[in-house]
Amino acid sequence: MLQRQLNKQKGFTLVEMVVVIAVIGVLMGIAFQGFTTIQQNARDTRRVADLRKVQIQLELYFVKCGHYPTTAACGATTQPTAGATFASWATLVGNTTTNLGLVTRLEEIPSDPVAARSYRYSFGPGGLSYVVAAETERIGNNREVTGLIYGIDCNTLFCIRS
Repeated sequence: MLQRQLNKQKGFTLVEMVVVIAVIGVLMGIAFQGFTTIQQNARDTRRVADLRKVQIQLELYFVKCGHYPTTAACGATTQPTAGATFASWATLVGNTTTNLGLVTRLEEIPSDPVAARSYRYSFGPGGLSYVVAAETERIGNNREVTGLIYGIDCNTLFCIRS
């Protein structure tokens, strides 16, 4: 009798171990997918907040200069009719707000949370309107503006316009 009890081994079988590892793997996969979705939503929320911040700065610029940032100087009577990229807008605002002495300067131009992406800015004829845009990850069809606006495709990007 004592011999039989000694032959019984304690522990898990190989099949039990494989089942446990498989269950843990499935649970981790579900958790990771949920975490990825949360991260994407957070980045999209930041993008929209950045665009709203830029929108406020653009309106302040308009009040001061009478037009939105273009390649023309603040207060110029002749405005270009072509759009500009976000990077050149940042340069324009940085240069012109320094000369204007504005209290609210855009010293920190917001940048997309994903380094490979960038925000876009373009202005309309005479610098009297604009559109700012960002490439989102999860917003999908929940867009405020659609269509091609001043060279920016708002069907595929999240856009805010004046």
